[in-house]
Amino acid sequence: MNRSVIVAWLTAAAMSLMTLPLLAQPQDPLRDQSTDILELKDGTELRGMLLEESPRGLEFLEINRPPGKPMFAVIHTISTSKQKRLEKVTGDDRQRLEKLVERLSNHTQIRAAAKDSLQLKRVKSSLLETDQAWEYQGDRFVLLSPLNEDMTRTFAVRVDQIFQAFEHWLPPKQKPSSPIQIVLFYSIDSYSAYLKKIGLQIDNPAVYVPHTNQVLIGSNLGSFLARLDVARVRHDAILAQWSEREKKLPDDLNQLAKRLKDAGWSPDAVITEVQTRREAWQRDFKKTQGQIRVVDRRNQAMLDALMNQATQHLCHESFHAYVENYLYPQDQYEVPIWLNEGLAQLFEHAQFENGTFRIDLPPKEILASLKARLDQDNGMSLQRILQTEAGSFILFENLHEGRLDYDVAWGLAWYLVFQKQLFAPGSLDRYVHQRNLPAPSVEETFGESVSRVQAEWVTFIRQLES
Repeated sequence: MNRSVIVAWLTAAAMSLMTLPLLAQPQDPLRDQSTDILELKDGTELRGMLLEESPRGLEFLEINRPPGKPMFAVIHTISTSKQKRLEKVTGDDRQRLEKLVERLSNHTQIRAAAKDSLQLKRVKSSLLETDQAWEYQGDRFVLLSPLNEDMTRTFAVRVDQIFQAFEHWLPPKQKPSSPIQIVLFYSIDSYSAYLKKIGLQIDNPAVYVPHTNQVLIGSNLGSFLARLDVARVRHDAILAQWSEREKKLPDDLNQLAKRLKDAGWSPDAVITEVQTRREAWQRDFKKTQGQIRVVDRRNQAMLDALMNQATQHLCHESFHAYVENYLYPQDQYEVPIWLNEGLAQLFEHAQFENGTFRIDLPPKEILASLKARLDQDNGMSLQRILQTEAGSFILFENLHEGRLDYDVAWGLAWYLVFQKQLFAPGSLDRYVHQRNLPAPSVEETFGESVSRVQAEWVTFIRQLES
C-alpha cells in the first residue's frame, strides 16, 4: 500500500474519539496484534507499521502503550544505515494493523531525527549579507541560517518535524516547481532591514511572502548567542582564575602558618586560623560557582524562550507556505482567513516535548482566554469571525493586521479538526472554494445554520480541558 493511502487512512478514522484520550484497555491490544518489526543495529526494536521507504530513510510508526496510560504512536525517521532487520506483516494481519493505526491518527507524535545526521553546508548569502551562512535542504524546503552550527541543526530538526506533521495530517495535493525557502535572521534589526528592502510594512516578527516563496523569521537569537558566548568566555576565565588559585592554596596556607608561627602564635591558634582561612576560601569559591550557575541557568532559560518563540513563528508561517505550495495555491483557490489563521494557530501552539512534535494538547493560555470570552459573549465572536472577509494569503497583509480574534480562530480550527473530522480525506475541501466559482455562504459551507454551529462550538469548547 502506498504511503499517501496509508496517511489518508490515518487521518480518516477515529475522529469521533478525538475529543477524548484513548482509554487504557484491560488487555494489551498488541498482545495478539501482529505488527511490523524494525530492529536497529544498536539493538533497539520497534513494533508498529512501516509508512515509507525512501532515499531519505525509513518512516516507521511505532505503537506505544505505557501501562495504565493511553496508547499513542510515534513516527520515526531512521537512516537505512542503522537498519538491521525489517519484518512486515501481510494479509489479514496487515489489515488489522492498519485499523489499529487509524485509531491512533490524532494521537501520533513526530519524533525528531538525530541532529548529527543532518547534512549542512556553508554558503555565501547575499540575502543575509554573509559568506558564513548555513544551508540545509529538506524534502520540501531549504533552510538558510546565519546562526551557529548547533543552533542551525536544532532548527533544521524542528523544521523537518513540522513538515512531516503537515504531511501526516494534510497529505500534499500537488508539487510546487521550487522548494519553500526558510530564512532565519541574525536579529530583529536585520530582519526589519530586509523587510524594508523588499518593501514590506508589517510589524510581525515572521511572515510568509508568497511571491518569493519565502518564510522569513526574525528573532534576536543571533545577537543573544553572541552575548552568550561573551558571558561564557568571561565565566570560563573567572573559573580558571579560581582553579589556579586553588592549586596555589596549600602553599599560600603554609606560608601563612609560617608567618603566624614567626609572629608568636600558638600551634593551636595557627591551626585554627589556617582552617578558618581555608573554609572561607572554599565558601567564596562555591559562592562564585553558584552565582555563575544561576546566571547560566537564567541565560539558558532566555535562550530557550527565544528558541521556542522563533519555533512558534516558524510553525505558523510555514503552515501558510505549505497551504500555498502543496494544498491550495492562491491563483486557483480562495482560503478563508479564519481557516488559514486558525489552522496556523493550531500548529503554532503544538508541543515540542521529549524530542517529539504533537498537536493533541490544547494550549492552556489560549483555551483559558477563549473560555473567558465565551462567558462574556456566548460565542457571538464566532459569528463575527465567520463573516470576516475571505481572502487568499497572497494578500498576506490581511493575515497580519491584528483584526482577527486569534483565540476564536484557534478554537474554531480545533473544533473542526477534533470534532468535525477536518483532517479526514476531502473534508478540508468543503471550506475552500475555487476562484472561478461563486463563494458559498457560511450555511452552505458548514451544512447547517450559523446559530447551530455557534451553539455546538460553544458547548464543545466549554467541555474542553487542557
